[in-house]
Amino acid sequence: MQKYSQLITRPGKMQYGILILLAVTVLGGSAWALIKAQQPGAQSIGFLGAYGTAVFILEAISAILLYAHFRRTGMLTFAILSMAYLWVALLAPFQVGLLTDNLETFSLITASTGDAAWLWIAWHLGFPIIITAGMLVDGSYPIVTRKVWRWTIALFGLELLIIGGIISGTLLSWVELPTLISESRAYSDSLSLIYGPAVMFCCALALTVVVVKGKFENEIYAWLSLAMLAALCEAILSIYAGARFSYGWYAARVLSLVSSAAVVVSLLIENIHLQYKVVKQNQTLKRMATMDELSGLANRRELDERLKAEIKRAMRDRTTISMILLDIDKFKQFNDTHGHLIGDLCLKHVAKCLQRNILRHTDLAARYGGEEFAILLPNTSENDAFDLAEHIRKTIAYSPIVMEDGKMLSVTASFGIASLVPSQAEDATELLSIADASLYSAKKAGRNCVQRPSQSWHASRDELEKKVSSNTHYLRGRTVQSGHKR
Repeated sequence: MQKYSQLITRPGKMQYGILILLAVTVLGGSAWALIKAQQPGAQSIGFLGAYGTAVFILEAISAILLYAHFRRTGMLTFAILSMAYLWVALLAPFQVGLLTDNLETFSLITASTGDAAWLWIAWHLGFPIIITAGMLVDGSYPIVTRKVWRWTIALFGLELLIIGGIISGTLLSWVELPTLISESRAYSDSLSLIYGPAVMFCCALALTVVVVKGKFENEIYAWLSLAMLAALCEAILSIYAGARFSYGWYAARVLSLVSSAAVVVSLLIENIHLQYKVVKQNQTLKRMATMDELSGLANRRELDERLKAEIKRAMRDRTTISMILLDIDKFKQFNDTHGHLIGDLCLKHVAKCLQRNILRHTDLAARYGGEEFAILLPNTSENDAFDLAEHIRKTIAYSPIVMEDGKMLSVTASFGIASLVPSQAEDATELLSIADASLYSAKKAGRNCVQRPSQSWHASRDELEKKVSSNTHYLRGRTVQSGHKR
C-alpha cells in the first residue's frame, strides 16, 4: 500500500472527531431503540420503497467508486470491497420488492413475502464475509495493470453467478425454503437463534478485521469501520425486534442506510482530497518548470514563452516592448575568490534587487543563464526601460551582500537595453540580440553602467517601422474602399 500512499489520504483530526461522534450516536441510538424495539408498528409501503431506492443508489455509488480505486491502484482489496457493495446493491431491491409485494405481478415469481427473509440473510451474511475477505488481503496482492480486466471478469463474474443463483432460486422457489417469518410477522426460532446470531457474528468479525487490519490508516478504512458498526447494530436490532415492522425493525432500516452512506461519504472526501492533491502537484510542477530554483525568478523557458506572447500582443496593439539584459561584473573572479556558496548568495542578492524594483505584474524578471539576468517590459518605452535599468544598477551597487559573519561584500552589474515595436514574430530574437549587443557595449565602456542600442540600429529600425506603418494604413484604406463599394 505504501507505493500508492499518494492516492490515499489519512483522516485528519476533524474527521476522527466526526467519526467518534457518529459512532457514539449509532451506539446510543441503537441502545435507545432496543428499549422499544419489540413494540409493533404499522407497515409503511412508502417508507420501504424509499428505503430500497436509497440503499440501491448508495451501494451502487460505493461499488463504482471503490472499483475506480481498484483501477487506479491495482490493489485487490478495493476490488473485493467493491464486490461487497455490489452484492448489496443487487440483492436489496429484490428483498424490498418481496416485502412490498411488488413482485407478485410477475407470473413466474412464486416466492411469498416471507421468503424475503432469506434474501435478507444472504444480503447480511454475504456483505460482512466479503468485507472480511477484502481486508484480509489488504496490501498482499498488488495487481499488474495489464491484468486488471482478467481479475474484474473473474471476480465480478463469479459474484454475478452466485447472486443470480440466489435471486432465481428464491424468487422461482427452486428449493422449498423453511418459513422464517410467520403470517403474524413474528420471527421463527431458526431466524432468532441460528441465522440471526450468524449474521451478528459475521458483522462483528468484519468490524474487528477492519479495525485491526485497517488501523484507520486512510479515510476509506475509517469510514468502513463506522459502516460495519452500523451493520452490526442493525443486525442486533433486527433480530431483537422479533417481528417485522416493529419499532426496532424500522430503527434497523435507518442503521442500514447509515451503513450504506458511510463509505459513500469517505469516497467523496477521498476524491475531493485527491483532486486537491493533483491541483497542488500540478502547481508545483508548473512552478518547477517555469522558475529558477536558486534565484526564485523565472527561468529561461518561461522568459521565452512570455516573450513570444508579449511580441504577439505588441504586434496586435502596435505598442513598444523593451528588454533589459544585465550581467554581474567580474562574477567569475568573485566566485574564485569567495567560493561557490558565496557566489550563489550573490546571485540571490541580485535577484532580490530585481524583485524589489519591478512593480508591474506584467513585467517579468528571469535568470537568463549563469550570472546573466533579463527583464521583459511590455508596453514600455526605451527611456522608461533605461530609467528602470539605471535604478536597478544603483540598487545593486549600493546594497551590500551581508555575510553570516557580518562581513559585507559589494558587486556591480552592467546593463544593456533594447526597445522596438514588433512587426513579426522574429523580432523576439532581434530584441534579445540588440539587448545583448548593448550589454556588450556596457562591458566595453568600463562596466557598472547602462547602454542603449547604437544610433545606426535606431535609424534602420525607424525606417522599417515607417514602412510597416505605411503598409498598415494602405491596407486599412483598401479595406474601407472595398466596404464602400459594397
